[in-house]
Amino acid sequence: MLKEYIKQDPSLIQLQAEWPETITNIQPLQGGLTNQCWKISTSCGRHYVWRPDSLSSQSFSINRVNEFDVLNALDAFNSSPKAKALLTQGLLVEWVNGRTLNSAHNKTLLFSVMKCLASLHQYSIPQACLLPVFDYQSCIQNYWRAIPEQEKTLCYQHWFDNFRQHYNDLKARTESTFPPCLCHFDLGSYNIIQKPNLEFVVIDWEYAAMASPVVDLATSILAEQLNIEEAVECYLQLRRLDMDRGQFLAIVEEWIPYLRFMALLWHQVNFSLHQRASDKQAIEVLVHQLELLESE
Repeated sequence: MLKEYIKQDPSLIQLQAEWPETITNIQPLQGGLTNQCWKISTSCGRHYVWRPDSLSSQSFSINRVNEFDVLNALDAFNSSPKAKALLTQGLLVEWVNGRTLNSAHNKTLLFSVMKCLASLHQYSIPQACLLPVFDYQSCIQNYWRAIPEQEKTLCYQHWFDNFRQHYNDLKARTESTFPPCLCHFDLGSYNIIQKPNLEFVVIDWEYAAMASPVVDLATSILAEQLNIEEAVECYLQLRRLDMDRGQFLAIVEEWIPYLRFMALLWHQVNFSLHQRASDKQAIEVLVHQLELLESE
C-alpha cells in the first residue's frame, strides 16, 4: 500500500529521503478540497500530517513557506498545531488526535466557530514575524488567471470588474472599523478538531494572512451558512466589544457578496482541476446567489 501511495504522490519519496525518522505507515486524509494531505506514522511512534506542494496548491497560490511562518508565529497559541519541518516539497505538521465538529448541533457549532475566531483575533503576533497580507484584488486575479478561458462567462467578467472597481472603498471602511490581525480564512467546523480533553485545535492554516477580522468573520459565516446577526452578536460578546452593532453588522454583510464571488472562482478553479460534482454544485448555488443579489 505504501508503494501505491508513493506512486500517487511523488512528494512522499522526498519526505522519506529528508525526514530522519523511519516512516512505517502512510494514510490519505479525507476532506481536503485543495490538495491531498497524508497522515504519516513513524517507527518512533510519532504521527504527523504531510502537507505537500502540488498542482492544486500552486493553482491557489498556496505557499508552504508562508504557512510554516504562520504556524511558527502561532507557537504560543494553544489552539493550533505545531509546525515540525519545512522540507523541499512540503510541510510536516503535528498530528492532532480528536474529531472534527462537522456533526455538532447548529447552535453549538456557531458558538464554537465564533469562540475560535475571537480567540485567534485577539492573539498577539510577535513583532519580529513578517506574515502574508490578505489582498482581495490579488486573490481574485490569481484565481481568474487559473480558470480556463472557456469558463469565463459574461456574468463572471461583469462580477470580476464590479467587485474590483468597488473594493478599495470597502477595504478602507473595513480597516477603519477594525485594524488587521492574523486571520485563518477557512475557519469552519471542518477545520476545528476537538481533542479528547474537549479543547479545540484549529487546523489547515494554508490561507492564513493578516487582515481585518471583519473579513475572516464574514468568511466563516459564509462557509458555515450561519445566521449573520446571530454570528455577529456572538462574536462581539465573546470579544467583549462595546461598539455600534448595526454598523459592524452592515460591514460584515457588505463583505458577503465579495466573498461569494471569491468562493465561486475558487470552486471554478478546483472543478477545472478535479472535476468534482461537489464543486459543480457549489458553483451553481453561488451563481444563483449572486444573480439574486443583482436582481434586488
